Amino acid sequence: MSVIAVSGVDGALRRRIVDALETVVDRVVAFNPSNENERAEFLTVETVVHLAFVEDLNQKAFHAVLEQPSGNLKKVVLVSSAMVYGAWPNNAIPLSEDAPVRPNPETSFAVHQADAERKLMEWSDESASREIAILRPAAVASSIATGLVGEALLAAAPIRTGRDDPPVQFLHLDDLATAVGLVVVKNLCGVFNVAPDGWLSSRELRELLGARPKVRIPVPLPGRLDRYISRRVAHNAPSGLLPYTRYSWVVANDRLKAHGWIPKYGNDQVFVTADAGMPWDSMNAKQRQLVSLGVGLTSVFGAIISFVLWAKRARRR
Repeated sequence: MSVIAVSGVDGALRRRIVDALETVVDRVVAFNPSNENERAEFLTVETVVHLAFVEDLNQKAFHAVLEQPSGNLKKVVLVSSAMVYGAWPNNAIPLSEDAPVRPNPETSFAVHQADAERKLMEWSDESASREIAILRPAAVASSIATGLVGEALLAAAPIRTGRDDPPVQFLHLDDLATAVGLVVVKNLCGVFNVAPDGWLSSRELRELLGARPKVRIPVPLPGRLDRYISRRVAHNAPSGLLPYTRYSWVVANDRLKAHGWIPKYGNDQVFVTADAGMPWDSMNAKQRQLVSLGVGLTSVFGAIISFVLWAKRARRR
């Protein structure tokens, strides 16, 4: 009997991956190192699929998974992120699996993913019988649920930081689930990018955004981007995402497709179905004009008030 354990962050992604695995293996079990009952059942597991994490607590949980004794454990599949390549001005377009891992140091989510990959490789090197597979998906989204990074980048889509306007990718949740299932069924080892065919150019993204106003944020103030995204998604989003909105980190999917994986959704389909949109999208032309006028007047009054306050302080000095 083939028994697969799924560990890591709970939520829609985990449920989709479990559903995909249940169609191709005998049994899928949840695994939490802190749960005594699940630790006992872990002894029968042959493969572990671990999902991406964000916080140090999740990182410790992944280390605990690797440290668990299991006489049957043969393989670990890590769902990481394409963000481990980093977003740099000299990145190739697209990035292959042979590109170096160099996450932007200010982006904790990407750094954590790279640390997990390194830990997994060290675990594999300890025994010749251990096998590993690492999946590096693009930003994950869907109409019903979206990953933390996908959600943040959808919110950041209208943002412009000067001349930078890189291509972007959005991967459907279902396509990531089928990629995990394929890796497990075919017992694939190594590193695999997971992304739709191609990417959205800056022009294509602007067309999908439509009449939505563009938000301009000064490059030297990355904290503004983090605050803007957190307001849009209504909770704390991954921080330090500014480089990933300035430079390309789109990836090639040739290696996984060579093994039979076929993405069902294109980048444009995922963006359109997952994008929550701005209030601007539901306004007619007159309403948009009034809002633009209001924003403009507010900016002018704000500038006048700031000047008056500055002048008063200057007189006191």
